[in-house]
Amino acid sequence: MSQHNEQTKWRQFLSLVIVFFFWGFVAASNDILIPVFKKWFVLSQLQSQLVAWAFYAAYFVGSVIFFIISLKSDILQKFGYKKTLAVGLSISAIGAFLFFPAASTANFWFFLMALFVVGLGFSVQQIVANPLAIKMGSASTGAHRLTLAGGINSLGTTIGPIIVGIALFGTGNKSEPLPANLSKTETLVYEYKTLKTELETNILDLGKDSHVDSAEKTATEAKVNNQISKLNAGLATLEGNKNMSDELVNQYSKQLDETKKEAANTLYPKEFVKGKLSTVKMPFVILGIAFILVAFFILFSKIEDPAKEEEKLIDEGSEKFRITKYPQLVLGMIAIFLYVGVEVSIISNLPALLHTREFGSVLENNIAPFVSLYWGSLMIGRWNGGINVFNTSKAVNLLLKIIVPFIAFGIIIFANNMSGKDVTSFYIYPIWIAIFIFISFIGGKNAGKTLMIFGVAGIIMMICGLFYPDKNIAKYFLISGGLFCSIMWPAIFDLAIAGLGKNTGKASSFLIMMILGGGIIPLVQGAICDIDNGPSGHGGIMGMTYTHFSYIIPALCFLYLAIFGYITPKILKKQGVELTESNESSGH
Repeated sequence: MSQHNEQTKWRQFLSLVIVFFFWGFVAASNDILIPVFKKWFVLSQLQSQLVAWAFYAAYFVGSVIFFIISLKSDILQKFGYKKTLAVGLSISAIGAFLFFPAASTANFWFFLMALFVVGLGFSVQQIVANPLAIKMGSASTGAHRLTLAGGINSLGTTIGPIIVGIALFGTGNKSEPLPANLSKTETLVYEYKTLKTELETNILDLGKDSHVDSAEKTATEAKVNNQISKLNAGLATLEGNKNMSDELVNQYSKQLDETKKEAANTLYPKEFVKGKLSTVKMPFVILGIAFILVAFFILFSKIEDPAKEEEKLIDEGSEKFRITKYPQLVLGMIAIFLYVGVEVSIISNLPALLHTREFGSVLENNIAPFVSLYWGSLMIGRWNGGINVFNTSKAVNLLLKIIVPFIAFGIIIFANNMSGKDVTSFYIYPIWIAIFIFISFIGGKNAGKTLMIFGVAGIIMMICGLFYPDKNIAKYFLISGGLFCSIMWPAIFDLAIAGLGKNTGKASSFLIMMILGGGIIPLVQGAICDIDNGPSGHGGIMGMTYTHFSYIIPALCFLYLAIFGYITPKILKKQGVELTESNESSGH
C-alpha cells in the first residue's frame, strides 16, 4: 500500500499517545521544582537550572547509547517498537521511584540523579515514538499526526504543574489575587508584606518541627527573626507615608533587596528541609506506578512494527550510515538542540523573572498558573495543528482551527480555577491566541514555511517582551513563546528525517541526542540572570535587569529556527526529495 494513501491507524495511535502525555507531565513539573529547589537548597539561578540539565542531558546520553548499540544491531528491527517502548517506560519508573529516597535525604544531587534516570527512559521512548507516530498512516500527514500527539503531550504539561503545585503548596486562595497595576509604593509594601509572611510561616513551621536539633533551630530562628525585624521597620515607614518621593522609594527598595538576599541565603536545618520536600514523594511514586502499568499496556496493545516492512521497500545496500551525507539531518540536529533549548529556557527562567520587582515579585506558591499557561500555550498550538490529520471538509477544518484553540484556553482557565488560583489576569491572553491562529493559516501544511514563519513570530514576541513598557503585558509576550514553539518539533523532525529511508531510526537517535539543548540553553540564560546578584549587575542593562535581558537568548534561538525552515526545503529539493504539501482540508 502506498503510504501516501494510507489512513491513520487510530487505535494504534491512541495507544501510543499515552506515552506522549507522560513526557509532558514530568517536563512541566520540573518548572515547579526549580524554584522550590532553589529556595530550600539555597541555589543560584544557574545552579537551579541543573534540574533542566539533568533531565535533558539524559536524552543525550540515552541516545548515544542507543546509537552505539544500533551500529552492531538495529534495536527496533530486532526487538520491535513495543518492547523498546516498554523498556523505556520501565527505566523512567525506576527514576520516579528514586524521588522517594531523594526527598527523604533532602539531597539535591540525588534529585538530579532521579531526574536523569527518568530522562534516560524518556530518551528511549522518544526514539521509538516520534518516527512511529509519523509512520502510522499517510506520509503527507505525518507531521500533523506528530503535532496531534504533541497536543496530548501538552495536555500533560498543562496539568502537570497544577497537580505538582497543589501537592507542594496546596490549593490557592482566590481572595488573594496576583498583584497588578500597583503604584511604586504599593508594590514595595506588597513585597515587604509577602516576604514577611513567608518568613513568619517558616518560623512557625520550624518551631513545630520536633526533628530539628534545638541548637540549629535557635540559630536559624535568630537569623530569620532579624530579617523580619528589618521588614517591620521598613513597613512602619512605608505604610505611614503613602506619598514617598522616588528617591526614598528607591532607598527602601535597596533595603528590601538586601533583606531578600539574606533570606535567600539562609540555610535551614536539613531535617526541616526534609519535611518541606516530603510532599514531592507521593506524586512521583504514583507516576512510577503509572509508568509500569502503561508499559504492560503497550506490550499487549495492537501497535504494529513498521520497521521490517519498510526495510523491504527501501534498500540502500550495505553502505554505512554517514551523518554528513544528509545536511538536512545535521542542520536538524542543531535545530532540535535550539528548539528544545528555547522551549525549556523560556519557562524554566520565568519564575526568576516574575520574582523581580518589575514583574510583580511573584513567589513560588503563585508560579504554577504561569507555568500552566505557558505549557498550555503549546497545547493550544498543537491541538490546532493536529486538526489537519482528521478527514474533514474545508469549512469544518477552518471552523475547528478557530474554535479549538479557545477551547484549549478554556481548559487552562478551568484547571487553574479548580486549583483555587485567581487567573483573571489571563483573560487578555486570547489576543495572542488570535495572532497565533492568523499566522497558522499563513503557514498552511508546509513544514518549512510554517517553521520559518513561526520562528519570525517567536523573535518578534521575545523582542516585544523585552521592550514593551507595561510589564503586566510584557510577560504575556514572553509566555506566548509557547504558542510559537508549539508546532516546531514535528516540522523540524519531518524536515530532518526526510529522505533517510531505513536509516530513519539511526537519524532519530541523533535528533533525540540534541534534546540536550533543553539542559544547556537554560544554563546559559540562567548565568545571565545571575549577573543581577553580582557586583556588575547593579543597575542592569539597557534599562532592565539582567534577568529580563536574558530573554535575548530565546530570540536568538528563534532566529536560527526561522533560517532552518527557510533553507532546508531547498536542500531537500536538490536531493530530489519532495515533501508532500496538502492545502486540501479533506485530509488523507
